Amino acid sequence: MTSKHERPRQLRNASRRGYTLVELMMAIAVFAIGVSGIIAMQKVAAAANEHSKALSVATNIAQAWADVLKADSSLYTLANGLANTQLLGQVNANNSVWFRPTWNTTKSIGAAFDALGKPIDETTDDPSTAQFCVHLRLTQLYPTSPGMNVMRTEVRVFWPRADGIFPTPFCAVAMDGPAVLAASADLHFLYQASAVRQQQ
Repeated sequence: MTSKHERPRQLRNASRRGYTLVELMMAIAVFAIGVSGIIAMQKVAAAANEHSKALSVATNIAQAWADVLKADSSLYTLANGLANTQLLGQVNANNSVWFRPTWNTTKSIGAAFDALGKPIDETTDDPSTAQFCVHLRLTQLYPTSPGMNVMRTEVRVFWPRADGIFPTPFCAVAMDGPAVLAASADLHFLYQASAVRQQQ
């Protein structure tokens, strides 16, 4: 029989005991489940951030091209038509058809852009470093009304999906409208439309 002096000592010893193996394993399991959820959430957040960054760069590229086309429209006059324009003049050969613009030395802009949205000079730089590519579509809306003609300008910026398979080198000259549509499952697209008016 335990004396009344020994009982507190046994209680003290019981309170000093550590966790059992089962308790420890349960704690590790709960911790592992929590950590795996955080890791999965971080992967999703990283992918979303990457896509958001690419979308922002593509938007800036489309806006840059829209601004260049708008500036070029100042040379689209009633007296000279499209003769003096550097970019809008391409409508004569490509009216209402998506086409890949060539490098323009004066404007320092072309079809290929790097990961930060910087234009790639395809005459001197390696076009295989391109991460974004641009196609244009120019449509004369009222070609038979001199002085009233409005041209719709459309800019298409596309870039490869992370898990996509796309033509190599990306943004090569052979990537015309049909080639891009054939690879559309592996590409992201951003479109921007605007209009420019013939000057008096």
